[in-house]
Amino acid sequence: MSGSGGGGYVPPQRTKFDCETSIIVSTVSSINLTILEKHNVGQILFLMIGENEELLIEDGDGEILGAILHSNTSDIINCMKQGATYQAEITTINSPTCKVKISRN
Repeated sequence: MSGSGGGGYVPPQRTKFDCETSIIVSTVSSINLTILEKHNVGQILFLMIGENEELLIEDGDGEILGAILHSNTSDIINCMKQGATYQAEITTINSPTCKVKISRN
C-alpha cells in the first residue's frame, strides 16, 4: 500500500509582516458596545499599545473600542515601538461585532 511519504503535517507559514505596507483585517475583540454605538462604517480610529502590551483601538475622544487579537498583533506592536503609527478603519458593524482594516498612516 502506498503512503503519503511520511513527511508529517507542516502548517502553512505565516506571512511576514512589513511595517510599511502590510494591511490586516480583523474582528475587534473585547468590544465595548457603548463605544461601538458612537461609530459608523468608514470611521478612522487609532491603534495604541496598552499597559499589558495589548493592541487597543482608541477613538478621537480617548475611549477604547476594543482590542486586536491577530496573528500579526505582535508584529504591529514591534513596528509601533520603532515609531510606526497605524489606523483602524471600521469596515463592518454587525453589533455586537465590528471589523476593522488596519494600515499604516
